[in-house]
Amino acid sequence: MAPPRPPSEAELDVLMARVSDGDRQAFTPLFQALHPRALGVASRRLERAHAAEVAQSSMVKLFASASAFTPGRPVLPWFYAVVANEVRAELRRHRRAGGELSDELAEGSPSADDALAERELRRALQHCVDALDPVSAEAIASLLGDGPPPTIAPAAYRKRLSRAYARLRFLLGGDHGG
Repeated sequence: MAPPRPPSEAELDVLMARVSDGDRQAFTPLFQALHPRALGVASRRLERAHAAEVAQSSMVKLFASASAFTPGRPVLPWFYAVVANEVRAELRRHRRAGGELSDELAEGSPSADDALAERELRRALQHCVDALDPVSAEAIASLLGDGPPPTIAPAAYRKRLSRAYARLRFLLGGDHGG
């Protein structure tokens, strides 16, 4: 018997919208679809035990703030922003405690899960960049090396990047406590 097909992005969006409306029946399939992704992303930056904790705390945060989710918006950008914030928080906690945590990607070629997570992250980021105004999108493209360097003063470019980051944080769900 073949394993069940993972939900599509549109199906994940619907599941998250249902969870945000209080539909408890949507919780389990959404958790089952997103938890492995959270673990995969966290495992790329953290040791396995810490990655498992971060994946779990990411899911707790996602569901705790589900009522703030706006149905109709894609869940993956918000989800990946929550996971990224939890990874950064774990790295900060460990550094403050004087511990060493691996902040390097594992050597060797990425697994299929890692490749999928990478594609989803890039697609989510591109979706958000596409939603930016042209000036902000140009600044982000330049920063990522996907566009020519700006022909404006460095201070003006930094201001553009600052505004573009603020818009991206909003689009990625940073306004939801992620």
